[in-house]
Amino acid sequence: MALIITIPGLVRLALVRNPDELLRVNDAAVVTRSLSGRGGLFNRSVAAKLTVFRAPDGDIWPAFRDRHDPLRAAHQASLESALSKIDALLQQIAPEITELGNYVGGRRAHRSMGVVVQQAVGRLFFPDYLASEESYAAARTLQAWSSAWPLRAAWLRRSGALKAALDRIQTASRGNMACAHATALAMNNIVKSIELMRELALHGDNLAKIEPKDALLRTLRAPARVVRETRDGDFIGLIRLRSRTLVLLAVENARQQRASDPGFAFFAGAWNQCPAHGLVPALLSNVWQAARTRATAGA
Repeated sequence: MALIITIPGLVRLALVRNPDELLRVNDAAVVTRSLSGRGGLFNRSVAAKLTVFRAPDGDIWPAFRDRHDPLRAAHQASLESALSKIDALLQQIAPEITELGNYVGGRRAHRSMGVVVQQAVGRLFFPDYLASEESYAAARTLQAWSSAWPLRAAWLRRSGALKAALDRIQTASRGNMACAHATALAMNNIVKSIELMRELALHGDNLAKIEPKDALLRTLRAPARVVRETRDGDFIGLIRLRSRTLVLLAVENARQQRASDPGFAFFAGAWNQCPAHGLVPALLSNVWQAARTRATAGA
């Protein structure tokens, strides 16, 4: 059952961790991506933080568009079509897959794996995308902003670090907001998976005996939380949510309860299905296979 926290004037919050409840809440008509900031001080603070994820012309990043936004469905379908060319895209980023595979297999890295992942993700959009330590640091800043408590958030904004990070990501993404989201926020889950793959590969003879599909299931990670808001009060299953309740969907926690289903991490089949729901698992499987191939060649 969801955890409901209500403190008048401060917070109106629901934390959903059960997989079935999470999918029902995500699909409910009264639950939206757009945040009003109403419901308490905490709700207002979270809503204010998400307003920075807009293009200079005011257009919002695609992952924050509501289900009824007519551009959301069109952009989502277009991007999913582009990312469905999995074999061609994996070939396009073959050098990055090899570098990631070498790292997973235990080879010493000459640059941060976050940079390699960011470059691989960026080149899914632009074949000549070039990541750097600075662009990856910008992504880390935006990731920190998304989860920062008030004092750190205030420092990031007042120091200019937030604006500098946004400018760098948006410039590197050439105005493509899907690329900006992927290379700033979404890529973090791939980085986590790569680090977990390395730990798994370096333990005993796992690299030789674990098949890519199993390695994928063991190391795939979803976002810790995604944020929604109830537009109106209603019952969703057994959960009673009041209007303007901030809803935190604990996706990774729920995914661990559905570990045999990689699609859960991407809301596969839902209205907000990640366009990369097929590509990311294939990418991670190929990285594990690249590590195995190198190990076999070395042996």
